[in-house]
Amino acid sequence: MTRDICLHLVLPESLEEPIIDELLKHPLWVGPFLTHAINGHAAPEHIASEAERVRGRAHRVKIEILMAHDHARQLLAQLQADLPGADLSWWISPVLDSGALT
Repeated sequence: MTRDICLHLVLPESLEEPIIDELLKHPLWVGPFLTHAINGHAAPEHIASEAERVRGRAHRVKIEILMAHDHARQLLAQLQADLPGADLSWWISPVLDSGALT
């Protein structure tokens, strides 16, 4: 399977488990992935809780997925259908090479 891109997803902590569940439903699309706890910085009106607005940043989860570009589009469409209105940001970056040292 060609894994020519990395799909980056940034989402609220509350969506972490539903998104991971969705990723695991599509083993033919989704390659290996990582999750990270991060802080998101945005305009105050884009930060949901009052405490996060005071801090100036919001707790988020970032998921990085190695996959084929065509499958990324399919996965994004599936996520949009299953989680309409989800506060989820994404971008795609090219993967020039990958592998494992064993």
